Amino acid sequence: MALWGGLGQAATVAQLVGADVGGLISMIIRAALTAQQNKKECEQLARRVFTIAELLQHLQDPEVLRRRLTGLDDTLREAHELVMACQEKNAVYRLVMAGRQADKFRDVQSRIDSYLLLFPVISHIDITRRLERIYNILVPNDTAGGPSASVSMTQIPAQASQIDWKEPREVKKFTFKELAKATSNFSPDRIIGQGGFGRVYMGYLPDGREVAIKRMDTPYRIEELKAEVTILHSISHNHIVRLFGSCVLDQEKRRLLPPFRKTLEECLLVYEYIENGSLHHHLNGATSPSPVTTSWKRRIEILLGVSRAIEYLQSYAERPVIHRDVKSSNILLDASWAPLLTDFGLALPWEGPDHEVDVIRGTSGYLAPEYVMTGALNLTTDIYNFGVVILEVLTGKTVFSIQELQEEENEGSVKQSIGLTSMAVQLIEEGKLRKVLDKRPAAEPTARQLEAAELVAQTAVRCVQLQWEERPAISEVVAILETALELARCDG
Repeated sequence: MALWGGLGQAATVAQLVGADVGGLISMIIRAALTAQQNKKECEQLARRVFTIAELLQHLQDPEVLRRRLTGLDDTLREAHELVMACQEKNAVYRLVMAGRQADKFRDVQSRIDSYLLLFPVISHIDITRRLERIYNILVPNDTAGGPSASVSMTQIPAQASQIDWKEPREVKKFTFKELAKATSNFSPDRIIGQGGFGRVYMGYLPDGREVAIKRMDTPYRIEELKAEVTILHSISHNHIVRLFGSCVLDQEKRRLLPPFRKTLEECLLVYEYIENGSLHHHLNGATSPSPVTTSWKRRIEILLGVSRAIEYLQSYAERPVIHRDVKSSNILLDASWAPLLTDFGLALPWEGPDHEVDVIRGTSGYLAPEYVMTGALNLTTDIYNFGVVILEVLTGKTVFSIQELQEEENEGSVKQSIGLTSMAVQLIEEGKLRKVLDKRPAAEPTARQLEAAELVAQTAVRCVQLQWEERPAISEVVAILETALELARCDG
Protein backbone atom coordinates (compact mmCIF):
# COMPACT_ATOMS: atom_id res chain seq x y z
CA MET A 1 0.00 0.00 0.00
CA ALA A 2 1.45 3.38 -0.99
CA LEU A 3 1.69 6.14 1.57
CA TRP A 4 -0.99 8.19 -0.11
CA GLY A 5 -3.36 5.25 -0.11
CA GLY A 6 -4.06 6.11 3.51
CA LEU A 7 -4.70 9.81 3.03
CA GLY A 8 -8.24 10.99 2.48
CA GLN A 9 -7.27 13.88 0.20
CA ALA A 10 -5.31 11.62 -2.19
CA ALA A 11 -7.37 12.04 -5.37
CA THR A 12 -7.95 15.75 -4.87
CA VAL A 13 -4.33 16.64 -4.22
CA ALA A 14 -3.03 14.38 -6.99
CA GLN A 15 -5.43 15.96 -9.47
CA LEU A 16 -4.73 19.55 -8.44
CA VAL A 17 -0.96 19.24 -8.05
CA GLY A 18 -0.62 17.03 -11.10
CA ALA A 19 1.41 14.25 -9.54
CA ASP A 20 1.32 11.29 -7.22
CA VAL A 21 2.64 13.34 -4.31
CA GLY A 22 2.25 10.46 -1.89
CA GLY A 23 4.26 8.17 -4.16
CA LEU A 24 7.04 10.75 -4.48
CA ILE A 25 7.19 11.25 -0.73
CA SER A 26 7.31 7.48 -0.19
CA MET A 27 10.24 7.17 -2.61
CA ILE A 28 12.12 10.04 -0.93
CA ILE A 29 11.75 8.47 2.52
CA ARG A 30 12.80 5.02 1.28
CA ALA A 31 15.83 6.45 -0.51
CA ALA A 32 16.82 8.46 2.57
CA LEU A 33 16.88 5.27 4.62
CA THR A 34 19.44 3.67 2.30
CA ALA A 35 21.62 6.74 1.62
CA GLN A 36 25.35 6.07 1.82
CA GLN A 37 26.40 9.73 1.78
CA ASN A 38 24.94 12.80 3.52
CA LYS A 39 22.76 10.57 5.67
CA LYS A 40 21.79 13.32 8.12
CA GLU A 41 20.88 15.72 5.32
CA CYS A 42 18.83 13.03 3.61
CA GLU A 43 16.98 12.21 6.81
CA GLN A 44 16.24 15.88 7.50
CA LEU A 45 14.88 16.23 3.98
CA ALA A 46 12.78 13.09 4.43
CA ARG A 47 11.30 14.41 7.69
CA ARG A 48 10.31 17.66 5.98
CA VAL A 49 8.51 15.95 3.12
CA PHE A 50 6.83 13.61 5.60
CA THR A 51 5.51 16.71 7.40
CA ILE A 52 4.08 17.89 4.07
CA ALA A 53 2.38 14.51 3.64
CA GLU A 54 0.77 14.79 7.06
CA LEU A 55 -0.37 18.37 6.53
CA LEU A 56 -1.73 17.98 3.00
CA GLN A 57 -4.64 15.85 4.14
CA HIS A 58 -6.09 18.79 6.07
CA LEU A 59 -6.26 21.26 3.19
CA GLN A 60 -9.71 22.44 2.24
CA ASP A 61 -9.99 24.88 -0.67
CA PRO A 62 -9.31 23.27 -4.10
CA GLU A 63 -8.72 26.58 -5.87
CA VAL A 64 -6.26 27.76 -3.27
CA LEU A 65 -4.60 24.35 -3.44
CA ARG A 66 -4.22 24.65 -7.20
CA ARG A 67 -2.62 28.10 -7.02
CA ARG A 68 -0.42 27.65 -3.98
CA LEU A 69 1.00 24.18 -4.61
CA THR A 70 2.08 24.72 -8.18
CA GLY A 71 5.54 23.23 -8.62
CA LEU A 72 5.41 21.01 -5.55
CA ASP A 73 5.75 17.91 -7.72
CA ASP A 74 8.91 19.29 -9.39
CA THR A 75 10.43 20.12 -6.01
CA LEU A 76 9.71 16.62 -4.72
CA ARG A 77 11.20 15.05 -7.84
CA GLU A 78 14.38 17.08 -7.36
CA ALA A 79 14.46 16.03 -3.72
CA HIS A 80 14.17 12.39 -4.78
CA GLU A 81 16.95 12.74 -7.36
CA LEU A 82 19.17 14.39 -4.76
CA VAL A 83 18.61 11.65 -2.19
CA MET A 84 19.13 8.97 -4.84
CA ALA A 85 22.46 10.55 -5.73
CA CYS A 86 23.55 9.95 -2.15
CA GLN A 87 23.42 6.19 -2.68
CA GLU A 88 26.80 6.44 -4.45
CA LYS A 89 29.78 5.14 -2.44
CA ASN A 90 32.59 5.97 -4.84
CA ALA A 91 35.25 8.15 -3.14
CA VAL A 92 36.10 10.15 -6.28
CA TYR A 93 32.41 10.84 -6.88
CA ARG A 94 32.10 11.97 -3.26
CA LEU A 95 34.97 14.40 -3.62
CA VAL A 96 33.66 15.93 -6.85
CA MET A 97 30.04 16.17 -5.76
CA ALA A 98 30.39 17.17 -2.09
CA GLY A 99 30.17 20.95 -2.53
CA ARG A 100 27.57 20.75 -5.25
CA GLN A 101 25.34 18.46 -3.19
CA ALA A 102 25.57 20.75 -0.16
CA ASP A 103 24.27 23.62 -2.29
CA LYS A 104 21.51 21.44 -3.69
CA PHE A 105 20.41 20.31 -0.24
CA ARG A 106 20.16 23.92 0.89
CA ASP A 107 18.21 24.88 -2.22
CA VAL A 108 15.73 21.98 -2.09
CA GLN A 109 15.24 22.30 1.66
CA SER A 110 14.56 26.02 1.25
CA ARG A 111 11.96 25.33 -1.43
CA ILE A 112 10.23 22.69 0.69
CA ASP A 113 10.19 25.15 3.59
CA SER A 114 8.55 27.68 1.30
CA TYR A 115 5.64 25.27 0.85
CA LEU A 116 5.41 24.84 4.61
CA LEU A 117 5.06 28.63 4.76
CA LEU A 118 1.89 28.33 2.71
CA PHE A 119 0.00 25.91 4.89
CA PRO A 120 -1.49 28.46 7.31
CA VAL A 121 -2.64 30.47 4.28
CA ILE A 122 -4.10 27.48 2.48
CA SER A 123 -5.88 26.16 5.51
CA HIS A 124 -7.28 29.60 6.38
CA ILE A 125 -6.80 28.86 10.06
CA ASP A 126 -4.02 28.15 12.52
CA ILE A 127 -3.18 24.50 11.88
CA THR A 128 -2.64 23.78 15.55
CA ARG A 129 -6.22 24.76 16.28
CA ARG A 130 -7.86 23.25 13.22
CA LEU A 131 -6.51 19.72 13.56
CA GLU A 132 -8.93 18.97 16.35
CA ARG A 133 -10.12 15.48 17.11
CA ILE A 134 -12.86 15.04 19.64
CA TYR A 135 -10.99 12.66 21.89
CA ASN A 136 -12.97 13.67 24.99
CA ILE A 137 -12.66 10.56 27.08
CA LEU A 138 -12.79 11.10 30.81
CA VAL A 139 -11.74 14.73 30.43
CA PRO A 140 -13.90 17.67 31.59
CA ASN A 141 -14.78 20.44 29.15
CA ASP A 142 -12.25 22.86 30.56
CA THR A 143 -9.42 20.39 29.95
CA ALA A 144 -10.69 18.62 26.87
CA GLY A 145 -9.68 19.07 23.31
CA GLY A 146 -6.34 19.72 21.75
CA PRO A 147 -4.78 20.77 18.50
CA SER A 148 -3.41 17.35 17.73
CA ALA A 149 -5.96 15.66 15.52
CA SER A 150 -6.56 11.97 15.57
CA VAL A 151 -7.27 11.41 11.93
CA SER A 152 -9.15 8.65 10.29
CA MET A 153 -7.11 8.51 7.10
CA THR A 154 -10.21 7.34 5.31
CA GLN A 155 -13.83 7.18 6.31
CA ILE A 156 -13.69 3.37 6.42
CA PRO A 157 -14.27 1.73 9.80
CA ALA A 158 -11.18 1.10 11.86
CA GLN A 159 -9.33 -2.18 11.93
CA ALA A 160 -11.17 -2.87 15.16
CA SER A 161 -13.14 -5.42 13.19
CA GLN A 162 -10.03 -7.63 13.18
CA ILE A 163 -10.62 -8.25 16.89
CA ASP A 164 -13.40 -10.73 17.56
CA TRP A 165 -15.98 -9.24 19.89
CA LYS A 166 -16.18 -11.32 23.06
CA GLU A 167 -17.99 -10.89 26.31
CA PRO A 168 -15.51 -9.48 28.82
CA ARG A 169 -14.48 -11.79 31.63
CA GLU A 170 -13.76 -9.13 34.22
CA VAL A 171 -15.75 -6.14 33.00
CA LYS A 172 -19.27 -5.69 34.30
CA LYS A 173 -22.14 -5.68 31.87
CA PHE A 174 -24.25 -2.71 32.93
CA THR A 175 -27.89 -2.26 32.03
CA PHE A 176 -29.01 0.91 30.31
CA LYS A 177 -31.22 1.63 33.32
CA GLU A 178 -28.23 1.50 35.68
CA LEU A 179 -26.26 3.98 33.58
CA ALA A 180 -29.27 6.26 33.18
CA LYS A 181 -29.61 6.36 36.94
CA ALA A 182 -25.88 7.01 37.40
CA THR A 183 -26.11 10.08 35.15
CA SER A 184 -29.50 11.42 36.29
CA ASN A 185 -31.03 10.10 33.07
CA PHE A 186 -28.11 11.45 31.00
CA SER A 187 -28.80 14.96 32.20
CA PRO A 188 -27.20 17.73 30.12
CA ASP A 189 -25.53 19.12 33.24
CA ARG A 190 -23.64 15.83 33.59
CA ILE A 191 -21.97 16.18 30.18
CA ILE A 192 -18.20 16.59 30.53
CA GLY A 193 -17.28 16.11 26.87
CA GLN A 194 -18.98 15.84 23.50
CA GLY A 195 -18.29 15.73 19.79
CA GLY A 196 -19.00 13.82 16.60
CA PHE A 197 -18.51 10.50 18.43
CA GLY A 198 -21.20 11.14 21.04
CA ARG A 199 -20.98 12.38 24.62
CA VAL A 200 -19.15 11.68 27.87
CA TYR A 201 -21.11 11.96 31.12
CA MET A 202 -20.01 12.20 34.72
CA GLY A 203 -21.72 9.51 36.76
CA TYR A 204 -21.85 7.93 40.20
CA LEU A 205 -22.25 4.20 40.77
CA PRO A 206 -24.25 2.89 43.74
CA ASP A 207 -21.03 2.12 45.62
CA GLY A 208 -20.01 5.78 45.35
CA ARG A 209 -17.41 5.41 42.59
CA GLU A 210 -17.07 8.43 40.32
CA VAL A 211 -17.08 7.34 36.69
CA ALA A 212 -16.97 8.69 33.16
CA ILE A 213 -19.56 7.14 30.83
CA LYS A 214 -18.91 7.37 27.11
CA ARG A 215 -21.97 7.02 24.91
CA MET A 216 -21.54 6.54 21.17
CA ASP A 217 -23.83 5.84 18.25
CA THR A 218 -21.62 6.39 15.18
CA PRO A 219 -21.26 2.90 13.64
CA TYR A 220 -17.50 2.77 13.13
CA ARG A 221 -16.90 4.43 16.49
CA ILE A 222 -18.98 1.68 18.07
CA GLU A 223 -16.59 -0.84 16.54
CA GLU A 224 -13.76 1.05 18.22
CA LEU A 225 -15.51 0.82 21.58
CA LYS A 226 -16.07 -2.91 21.17
CA ALA A 227 -12.40 -3.30 20.32
CA GLU A 228 -11.50 -1.26 23.39
CA VAL A 229 -13.52 -3.59 25.64
CA THR A 230 -11.88 -6.62 24.03
CA ILE A 231 -8.41 -5.24 24.76
CA LEU A 232 -9.04 -3.71 28.18
CA HIS A 233 -11.03 -6.55 29.72
CA SER A 234 -7.94 -8.73 30.03
CA ILE A 235 -5.28 -6.22 31.07
CA SER A 236 -4.56 -4.41 34.31
CA HIS A 237 -1.76 -1.94 34.95
CA ASN A 238 -1.21 1.05 37.20
CA HIS A 239 -0.63 3.28 34.16
CA ILE A 240 -3.52 2.11 31.98
CA VAL A 241 -6.98 3.55 32.52
CA ARG A 242 -9.39 1.11 34.12
CA LEU A 243 -12.55 0.06 32.33
CA PHE A 244 -15.31 -0.78 34.81
CA GLY A 245 -17.91 -2.02 32.36
CA SER A 246 -19.95 -1.66 29.19
CA CYS A 247 -23.49 -1.64 27.88
CA VAL A 248 -24.63 -2.48 24.34
CA LEU A 249 -28.25 -1.58 23.67
CA ASP A 250 -30.07 -4.45 22.04
CA GLN A 251 -33.04 -4.11 19.71
CA GLU A 252 -35.57 -4.41 22.52
CA LYS A 253 -34.00 -1.54 24.46
CA ARG A 254 -33.82 0.63 21.34
CA ARG A 255 -37.62 0.58 21.16
CA LEU A 256 -37.54 2.93 24.12
CA LEU A 257 -35.46 5.50 22.21
CA PRO A 258 -36.78 8.36 20.06
CA PRO A 259 -37.72 7.33 16.47
CA PHE A 260 -34.62 8.82 14.86
CA ARG A 261 -32.38 6.64 17.08
CA LYS A 262 -34.22 3.33 16.74
CA THR A 263 -32.05 1.99 13.92
CA LEU A 264 -28.76 2.79 15.61
CA GLU A 265 -26.81 0.38 17.73
CA GLU A 266 -25.51 2.06 20.85
CA CYS A 267 -22.52 1.21 22.96
CA LEU A 268 -21.64 2.75 26.31
CA LEU A 269 -18.39 2.33 28.21
CA VAL A 270 -17.82 3.05 31.90
CA TYR A 271 -14.34 4.16 32.98
CA GLU A 272 -12.76 5.35 36.16
CA TYR A 273 -12.88 9.12 36.27
CA ILE A 274 -9.48 10.81 35.99
CA GLU A 275 -9.31 14.11 37.84
CA ASN A 276 -6.49 16.14 36.30
CA GLY A 277 -7.18 15.92 32.58
CA SER A 278 -4.65 15.22 29.85
CA LEU A 279 -0.91 15.72 29.55
CA HIS A 280 -1.60 17.69 26.38
CA HIS A 281 -3.76 20.16 28.28
CA HIS A 282 -1.10 20.82 30.91
CA LEU A 283 1.63 21.26 28.30
CA ASN A 284 -0.36 23.49 25.97
CA GLY A 285 -3.71 24.64 27.28
CA ALA A 286 -3.52 25.16 31.03
CA THR A 287 -4.27 28.70 32.18
CA SER A 288 -2.53 28.24 35.53
CA PRO A 289 0.68 26.45 36.54
CA SER A 290 0.58 22.80 37.55
CA PRO A 291 3.22 20.27 38.63
CA VAL A 292 3.47 19.29 34.97
CA THR A 293 4.37 22.75 33.78
CA THR A 294 6.76 23.59 36.63
CA SER A 295 8.73 20.40 37.33
CA TRP A 296 11.17 18.42 35.20
CA LYS A 297 11.01 15.62 37.75
CA ARG A 298 7.25 15.36 37.32
CA ARG A 299 7.51 15.34 33.54
CA ILE A 300 10.05 12.53 33.56
CA GLU A 301 7.92 10.59 36.06
CA ILE A 302 5.02 10.87 33.62
CA LEU A 303 7.15 9.66 30.70
CA LEU A 304 8.45 6.76 32.77
CA GLY A 305 4.92 5.72 33.73
CA VAL A 306 3.74 5.74 30.11
CA SER A 307 6.81 3.80 28.97
CA ARG A 308 6.02 1.13 31.57
CA ALA A 309 2.45 0.93 30.27
CA ILE A 310 3.76 0.35 26.73
CA GLU A 311 6.24 -2.21 28.02
CA TYR A 312 3.38 -4.02 29.73
CA LEU A 313 1.28 -4.02 26.55
CA GLN A 314 4.16 -5.55 24.61
CA SER A 315 4.86 -8.31 27.10
CA TYR A 316 1.78 -9.13 29.17
CA ALA A 317 0.39 -11.85 26.89
CA GLU A 318 1.35 -14.23 24.12
CA ARG A 319 0.44 -11.62 21.52
CA PRO A 320 1.64 -8.08 22.30
CA VAL A 321 -0.82 -5.21 21.94
CA ILE A 322 -0.04 -2.21 19.74
CA HIS A 323 -1.94 0.88 20.89
CA ARG A 324 -1.49 2.84 17.59
CA ASP A 325 -2.51 6.17 19.13
CA VAL A 326 -0.04 6.99 21.91
CA LYS A 327 -0.12 10.79 22.20
CA SER A 328 -0.21 13.48 24.87
CA SER A 329 -4.00 13.86 24.73
CA ASN A 330 -4.39 10.11 25.40
CA ILE A 331 -2.30 10.34 28.56
CA LEU A 332 -4.49 11.30 31.52
CA LEU A 333 -3.29 12.40 34.95
CA ASP A 334 -4.88 11.23 38.17
CA ALA A 335 -5.17 13.02 41.51
CA SER A 336 -1.51 12.27 42.33
CA TRP A 337 -0.40 13.29 38.81
CA ALA A 338 0.40 9.72 37.83
CA PRO A 339 -0.17 9.05 34.10
CA LEU A 340 -2.73 6.64 32.66
CA LEU A 341 -2.75 5.61 29.01
CA THR A 342 -6.26 5.64 27.55
CA ASP A 343 -8.28 5.38 24.32
CA PHE A 344 -7.66 1.82 23.10
CA GLY A 345 -10.16 2.05 20.24
CA LEU A 346 -7.43 1.59 17.62
CA ALA A 347 -5.43 -1.01 19.54
CA LEU A 348 -4.65 -4.35 17.89
CA PRO A 349 -3.01 -7.58 19.01
CA TRP A 350 0.25 -7.84 17.10
CA GLU A 351 0.24 -10.78 14.72
CA GLY A 352 3.97 -10.93 14.10
CA PRO A 353 6.54 -9.54 11.63
CA ASP A 354 4.16 -9.76 8.65
CA HIS A 355 1.32 -7.85 10.33
CA GLU A 356 -0.08 -5.21 7.98
CA VAL A 357 -3.35 -3.28 7.95
CA ASP A 358 -5.22 -1.89 4.97
CA VAL A 359 -6.58 1.21 6.69
CA ILE A 360 -4.16 3.62 8.35
CA ARG A 361 -5.59 5.05 11.56
CA GLY A 362 -3.92 7.29 14.08
CA THR A 363 -2.91 10.88 14.71
CA SER A 364 -1.09 13.22 12.36
CA GLY A 365 2.34 14.11 13.68
CA TYR A 366 2.73 10.88 15.66
CA LEU A 367 2.54 8.21 12.95
CA ALA A 368 5.60 6.08 12.20
CA PRO A 369 6.69 6.47 8.54
CA GLU A 370 6.74 2.74 7.72
CA TYR A 371 3.21 2.38 9.11
CA VAL A 372 1.92 5.25 6.97
CA MET A 373 3.74 4.05 3.85
CA THR A 374 2.97 0.34 4.00
CA GLY A 375 0.50 -0.33 6.80
CA ALA A 376 3.16 -2.44 8.52
CA LEU A 377 2.88 -2.76 12.31
CA ASN A 378 5.73 -3.76 14.58
CA LEU A 379 6.75 -3.32 18.20
CA THR A 380 8.39 0.03 17.44
CA THR A 381 5.19 1.58 16.05
CA ASP A 382 4.18 2.74 19.53
CA ILE A 383 7.79 3.60 20.35
CA TYR A 384 7.78 6.13 17.50
CA ASN A 385 4.52 7.62 18.83
CA PHE A 386 6.04 7.79 22.30
CA GLY A 387 9.19 9.44 20.95
CA VAL A 388 7.03 12.29 19.67
CA VAL A 389 5.39 12.55 23.11
CA ILE A 390 8.86 12.81 24.67
CA LEU A 391 9.64 15.70 22.33
CA GLU A 392 6.40 17.40 23.35
CA VAL A 393 7.33 17.06 27.02
CA LEU A 394 10.84 18.41 26.44
CA THR A 395 9.83 21.36 24.29
CA GLY A 396 6.32 22.18 25.49
CA LYS A 397 5.31 22.46 21.82
CA THR A 398 2.55 20.78 19.86
CA VAL A 399 3.30 18.31 17.06
CA PHE A 400 2.49 21.03 14.53
CA SER A 401 3.31 24.60 15.46
CA ILE A 402 2.96 27.93 13.71
CA GLN A 403 6.26 29.77 13.84
CA GLU A 404 6.62 33.50 13.27
CA LEU A 405 9.46 34.19 10.85
CA GLN A 406 10.91 37.70 10.54
CA GLU A 407 11.45 38.82 6.96
CA GLU A 408 13.75 41.54 5.74
CA GLU A 409 13.68 44.94 7.44
CA ASN A 410 10.29 46.63 7.44
CA GLU A 411 8.73 43.63 5.72
CA GLY A 412 6.98 42.31 8.82
CA SER A 413 6.71 38.60 9.55
CA VAL A 414 5.20 35.49 8.02
CA LYS A 415 3.89 32.26 9.53
CA GLN A 416 5.32 28.84 8.82
CA SER A 417 3.99 25.42 9.77
CA ILE A 418 6.64 23.50 11.67
CA GLY A 419 6.67 19.78 12.33
CA LEU A 420 7.93 19.20 15.87
CA THR A 421 9.85 16.03 15.04
CA SER A 422 11.85 17.42 12.12
CA MET A 423 12.60 20.67 13.96
CA ALA A 424 13.53 19.20 17.34
CA VAL A 425 15.55 16.23 16.07
CA GLN A 426 17.77 18.45 13.94
CA LEU A 427 18.54 20.82 16.83
CA ILE A 428 19.14 17.99 19.31
CA GLU A 429 21.51 16.26 16.92
CA GLU A 430 23.36 19.55 16.44
CA GLY A 431 23.84 19.84 20.22
CA LYS A 432 21.36 22.71 20.57
CA LEU A 433 18.87 21.19 23.01
CA ARG A 434 18.73 24.41 25.06
CA LYS A 435 17.29 26.17 22.02
CA VAL A 436 14.12 24.02 22.11
CA LEU A 437 13.94 23.10 25.80
CA ASP A 438 10.78 24.32 27.54
CA LYS A 439 11.74 27.12 29.94
CA ARG A 440 8.69 26.82 32.22
CA PRO A 441 10.10 24.14 34.56
CA ALA A 442 13.35 26.08 34.98
CA ALA A 443 14.52 29.20 33.15
CA GLU A 444 18.08 28.20 34.09
CA PRO A 445 18.19 24.40 34.50
CA THR A 446 20.74 22.95 36.90
CA ALA A 447 23.56 20.77 35.63
CA ARG A 448 21.67 17.64 36.77
CA GLN A 449 18.47 18.78 35.08
CA LEU A 450 20.33 19.44 31.85
CA GLU A 451 22.01 16.03 32.06
CA ALA A 452 18.63 14.38 32.56
CA ALA A 453 17.05 16.41 29.73
CA GLU A 454 19.91 15.54 27.38
CA LEU A 455 19.54 11.84 28.17
CA VAL A 456 15.79 12.01 27.52
CA ALA A 457 16.30 14.04 24.33
CA GLN A 458 18.79 11.57 22.86
CA THR A 459 16.34 8.77 23.64
CA ALA A 460 13.58 10.66 21.84
CA VAL A 461 15.78 11.00 18.75
CA ARG A 462 16.37 7.26 18.74
CA CYS A 463 12.66 6.55 19.18
CA VAL A 464 11.71 8.60 16.10
CA GLN A 465 14.32 7.18 13.75
CA LEU A 466 12.94 6.85 10.23
CA GLN A 467 14.14 3.26 10.03
CA TRP A 468 12.24 1.17 12.55
CA GLU A 469 15.12 -1.25 13.11
CA GLU A 470 17.17 1.62 14.59
CA ARG A 471 14.64 2.41 17.33
CA PRO A 472 15.32 1.10 20.85
CA ALA A 473 13.30 -1.62 22.54
CA ILE A 474 10.79 -0.30 25.05
CA SER A 475 12.67 -2.03 27.90
CA GLU A 476 15.72 0.07 27.06
CA VAL A 477 13.61 3.24 26.99
CA VAL A 478 12.25 2.39 30.46
CA ALA A 479 15.78 1.86 31.82
CA ILE A 480 17.01 5.18 30.38
CA LEU A 481 14.06 7.11 31.81
CA GLU A 482 14.67 5.53 35.22
CA THR A 483 18.24 6.85 35.07
CA ALA A 484 17.04 10.29 33.95
CA LEU A 485 14.55 10.41 36.82
CA GLU A 486 17.28 9.67 39.36
CA LEU A 487 19.26 12.60 37.94
CA ALA A 488 16.24 14.90 38.14
CA ARG A 489 15.53 13.84 41.72
CA CYS A 490 19.00 14.96 42.79
CA ASP A 491 17.72 18.54 42.59
CA GLY A 492 14.63 17.80 44.67
